[in-house]
Amino acid sequence: MTESADEPTPSLIRQRMTLQRANSWATYQIVISTVLAAGWVVFLIIDGPDFVRAALVIVLLIGATMGVVQRRRAQRDLRAFEDRYGADAGVQKRIG
Repeated sequence: MTESADEPTPSLIRQRMTLQRANSWATYQIVISTVLAAGWVVFLIIDGPDFVRAALVIVLLIGATMGVVQRRRAQRDLRAFEDRYGADAGVQKRIG
């Protein structure tokens, strides 16, 4: 779905939140995929070789690798955002 020219540009706060969310999700993907892959490797060691378990470990490691790529992209986008608008752009300040 493409953005319409009539839609306003999101605020700096919303843009920063979107960039931080992408970074957080990539981090979660890395951690969860790595932990699950390690668990399945333990099962492989204990129970012996099994094609399905080995394939699952490979899929989980691919997921962790994709998470690393997505996290690097999110960090690059956040740096570009901060370079363009300043380091404090979109940071919400506490009231009171």
